[in-house]
Amino acid sequence: MTSLVVYESMFGATKALAEEIARALGDGGPARVVEVGALAADGPTLPDDVDLLVVGAPVHAFGMSRASTRRDAAKEQSPVISATIGVREWLELLVVRPGLRFATFDTKVLTPRLPGSAAKAIDKHLRAAGAVRICPPRTFSVHGKADGLVDGELDAARAWAGTLTATR
Repeated sequence: MTSLVVYESMFGATKALAEEIARALGDGGPARVVEVGALAADGPTLPDDVDLLVVGAPVHAFGMSRASTRRDAAKEQSPVISATIGVREWLELLVVRPGLRFATFDTKVLTPRLPGSAAKAIDKHLRAAGAVRICPPRTFSVHGKADGLVDGELDAARAWAGTLTATR
């Protein structure tokens, strides 16, 4: 079985989690990690061999990023990793194979504890498209917009990926 981990990242925290998740999923079979803009360039369909799709993005304005929130992020620190397209736009074009298994995650600032979830929005979209959720959406914490992951979050991502492998 092949896993595909797709991520959107501004400052690197979501990317680091995606890479760790893909590494852990690789223990159970082939796993690839791809930035959403690079994947979107390949068209609206996923490779035929993908059995598990894992999608992650940062929380922007209480949900998935928009072009305007990515521009704002680029003003704070340039360049950003996912400057051209975000998960929101990719999902709007994505053709999902019915029954495709998936999991979602996001990164969110730990303090102050803000509402909203990119992972839940991604989850809702994929389920509406006919994909099958294998676990509830997962949030990982960052210190601040560009201040990196909270200690222990990479270990938590590895453990979470292990639960995804168990459901294969």
